[in-house]
Amino acid sequence: MTWIDLGNPSPRVDFSVWQPVEWDAHIVELLAVPFDLNLPRFHEVVTSRRSQRSFGTLTSNQLAYFLWLTCRITTSGTDCLGFPITQRPTPSAGAIHPIHILIENERSVWSRYVPESHGLAQIDQASSLLRDLCRKVREVLDPQLGTTLLFVAEPGKTASKYDYAASLVWRDAGILIGHMALVAESLRLNFCPLGITGEPWASELNEQGKLVGVGVALLGSKPVF
Repeated sequence: MTWIDLGNPSPRVDFSVWQPVEWDAHIVELLAVPFDLNLPRFHEVVTSRRSQRSFGTLTSNQLAYFLWLTCRITTSGTDCLGFPITQRPTPSAGAIHPIHILIENERSVWSRYVPESHGLAQIDQASSLLRDLCRKVREVLDPQLGTTLLFVAEPGKTASKYDYAASLVWRDAGILIGHMALVAESLRLNFCPLGITGEPWASELNEQGKLVGVGVALLGSKPVF
């Protein structure tokens, strides 16, 4: 077995200031905020959760509630690293949350989830840059009428505070995907993480090499047969 040693992360003695990626995005669509959610009990969710491989079309509210319960910012803190540290529904090393969520809609248009405003911002160049990724996804599992989620990390954020930060970024990705699986089950949605990372296509979204793909998943409603 070949094992890649990513080292032991530790907080840097002197943190650095990171200049975050400036996304070329527009058309922000504000999403609905959940109210009166009737969710099953936690033990029912963890008992019934399974990766599903059939996907119906998501409604706008289903996607909005899913993102609200997984990715939104609940509290912002200091910006001494060059960007605000934040609290969200999922844990993250140093409260940094370096992973962006990109979402492909039914028209093959990609948007980025904007956690500050709980909205979607369309990314113009993504449709062409990620075309081959979409083909790769279909080779692994047919999305049918579902929605593709691409997890794009900005590792420099985590590296601004930690030495040997790579494994922290990967752990953040795993925690986020696992949390999403439980939220999807609680919302009665179908969710399936894929083994592909999104590379080499995700890194092409930024010319400065600040981005890297760390996962792909499919999300959809439960289809009616």
